[in-house]
Amino acid sequence: MDVYLSPDQLAMRAEVRAFLDEHYPPERILQIERDEEYPDDFYRECADRGWTGLPVPVEYGGSDGSVLDLCVFVEEVGKTSISMATLYITGTIFGSHALHICGSKAQTDRYLPAIVSGEKRFALAMSEPGAGSDFAAMTTTAEKVEGGWRIRGAKGPISGAERAEVVITAARTATYPGESRQKGISLFLVDNPTPGVSFERRDYLAMKALMVNDITYDDVFVGDDAVLGEIDDGWLNLARLMDPERLANAAQAIGVAQAAIDDAVVYARNREQYGKPIARFQAVSHPLAEAQAEVAAARLLIYAAAHKRDVEGPCPMEASMAKMLANNVAGRATSAAMQVAGARGWEAESHFLRRNLEVRGCELGGGTSQIQRNIIARHMGLR
Repeated sequence: MDVYLSPDQLAMRAEVRAFLDEHYPPERILQIERDEEYPDDFYRECADRGWTGLPVPVEYGGSDGSVLDLCVFVEEVGKTSISMATLYITGTIFGSHALHICGSKAQTDRYLPAIVSGEKRFALAMSEPGAGSDFAAMTTTAEKVEGGWRIRGAKGPISGAERAEVVITAARTATYPGESRQKGISLFLVDNPTPGVSFERRDYLAMKALMVNDITYDDVFVGDDAVLGEIDDGWLNLARLMDPERLANAAQAIGVAQAAIDDAVVYARNREQYGKPIARFQAVSHPLAEAQAEVAAARLLIYAAAHKRDVEGPCPMEASMAKMLANNVAGRATSAAMQVAGARGWEAESHFLRRNLEVRGCELGGGTSQIQRNIIARHMGLR
């Protein structure tokens, strides 16, 4: 089922798997989630091995990897830890792609080599308490002042924000009556720390190692050189960033689902009832077989969409189809795996329970399945 993958991609996947199995066994993942231990070591290792440079052009020290490369990498990390996979997506993919899409020469010169070295991690502050799916309803503002801009407002929930060195912040800079509400939104590169920026941690049931924050911007000043892209056109640039984010999100969800299925298969082979392994009962084996087929199909759609993005450019319909299918399939697969484990699956430190919670979080990031259906329907001419 690896028809889209090159020998180099298969070799990278094997290298990532070997590294994770050696350094992050299941008991280690349980420990970092329980202790809310931010995965600094993992990110440093990614930098040392050249993986943070995967999406960065060669001229800045990266390897100019494709979106398909990123999906292969993130899927493998997702099998081990959603916290580490999301850290890579937010810390590396957001920053590198945003800078590639709309960064100035000075910004790319400053930040891209630092992404490769692991010195700079990014977070993307789009959502607000009252503006999640309805992104254009944001109330965070940026006012032009002498020498720069004053940002006021609040964002949240934002993955990995408090430990990011740079927060890409969306703020309203103007309103245009009679035009789309998306017009008048701009992007800013806000270094962390910056006076007036504060973080409050949210307490979620999963992804505890990667902090999820609310951010307050209390009269935060940034210079004109912090503007990312053109003023008032931030939405257009964010829309171009969504394909890689959604495909990476889909890939990590499928990684979580595959790990859950693999664990359930091992459990079913070893758990005996009525004198034989429960894997022998169709009531156990058939749900896992169906889940495996769905995961394989979703993986192929992700790879196909990533390949199209690499060859043809933006593909919002295909990216949304991949994310919607992957999130929904992953939810069913992790539920089936937890059902196989029975009461063991509901234990507080069960990997089955953790993965079930993780895929629910995946569905919320980058737009819910309902939002993906809206996008697909619009491209079908139905809206």
